[in-house]
Amino acid sequence: MNSEGSGYVPVDTGLVLQTLVDRMFGLIEGRRDDGPPEPAAAVLAATDLPVVGSDAQVDADLRHAGYLARVVEVELFEPARRPADWIEPMLAERLASGASWDEAVAGACAHLARTEPLGKPSPDDAAAMSWRIPGPGGHVRHFLARRTIEEYLGASDAAGPVVDDPAELKRPWLYGFFVRACEETLPAEAA
Repeated sequence: MNSEGSGYVPVDTGLVLQTLVDRMFGLIEGRRDDGPPEPAAAVLAATDLPVVGSDAQVDADLRHAGYLARVVEVELFEPARRPADWIEPMLAERLASGASWDEAVAGACAHLARTEPLGKPSPDDAAAMSWRIPGPGGHVRHFLARRTIEEYLGASDAAGPVVDDPAELKRPWLYGFFVRACEETLPAEAA
């Protein structure tokens, strides 16, 4: 308890966020070598998110890390165990136009990844769909994506810069994250 008896202790939000991001990053990295499960692997590789100068392996690794980020969220946070209610109608619309499940998910996730802000998203930004997925929120996801990008760029074997603007690498991470969020809403026969 603090001295005023309110029952609350002031905390450093930055420290809490850093601790949470580091913990989640460690859990994700512990699964990195497992590879994405089928059929998610096909969907994770299904679409081109043109990131100028991006190394194909870094792109694939970031997609997988984003996918695993959602898996870890569901394990850590009870609210994250609910699927996003807006995803199923979005996919149904794509399916109604003749897309297969894989095409519907890949197209929807590519669109979401392309329109999400590259900077720290505001909760009231209509394009910041990362805020509309139940769980720790868009800021945690933004900082986790940045942490992952920094790590992967540092470990890349690519000769020269992997990408002109590292912020662009948030798109493949988001793509993988949204693939897993969509997968959570699919009926058993489509998964």
